[in-house]
Amino acid sequence: MQKTITYLYPDEKNAANLKMYQDRTNQIKAFYFTRESYKKVYELPCSLNYAIYFLFNDSEDESVVYIGQSVNGIQRIEEHVRRKDFWTYGILFVTDNNSFDKLSIDYLEYEFIQKFKKSSYVLTNKDLRLNKPNISVYDIPNIETFISQIKFLLSAEGIDIDEQQDRNELIKYYYPPTKHNAKLFVKDGRFILAAGSEIKRPLESTKDWKDKNHYKRGNAIINSYIANEKVKEIDGKLITQVNLAFKAPSAPADMITGLSENGWKFFKELEEIRGK
Repeated sequence: MQKTITYLYPDEKNAANLKMYQDRTNQIKAFYFTRESYKKVYELPCSLNYAIYFLFNDSEDESVVYIGQSVNGIQRIEEHVRRKDFWTYGILFVTDNNSFDKLSIDYLEYEFIQKFKKSSYVLTNKDLRLNKPNISVYDIPNIETFISQIKFLLSAEGIDIDEQQDRNELIKYYYPPTKHNAKLFVKDGRFILAAGSEIKRPLESTKDWKDKNHYKRGNAIINSYIANEKVKEIDGKLITQVNLAFKAPSAPADMITGLSENGWKFFKELEEIRGK
């Protein structure tokens, strides 16, 4: 089924930093903002309504997200600007008629935390909302509609939380040299290291590299994957438990070898699709 999204760019000179968008057939409205432009969201209609929001980083190495709720819309982001350094942009969702209430945003926050747990995104939430909010069975269909609408609007900005491919879907895999047990596929412009791939921590020799951050950064990323149960140690090997998505192929290639790789050349035949 086709859907149409309407975009409004309130700041003509910085269109990529601030936008309001919506599928006009439903009541969910989304505000996309960068860390630098969030204050301009105050000027937009409905931006102080009850909301659920997502804060993302913009890194090729690791996809990180924080999920939260607000009874005062964009106002809640003020605190995250002061206290959270990782994020570069956010997306906040409200309804046109402010039909969310505290219980509904509790439920939405819970549901999206569970969904992102199964994705390649690393959750930074300290409270992972283990207890499901108790809502009326009469309200569930409406909430499920909201969830579907929010997922669609997230996907419009390249945020895919359903990275597990259909079993019947024909997938083209790209493989590293034979000594490495891993495989990669490409979906919607993202490079996805398949579940079941073996990865490595940065080799000890990389401590002495000119890029001093390579060793620390690589270990920190793997530690966060382990903490989020996206990677597990099995028989002394680090094995991915979910598909891990990246913006470029070099990051997964680095993880496979524990070194620094040119992902386009590392995965066999991958360079053939470059520029397509």
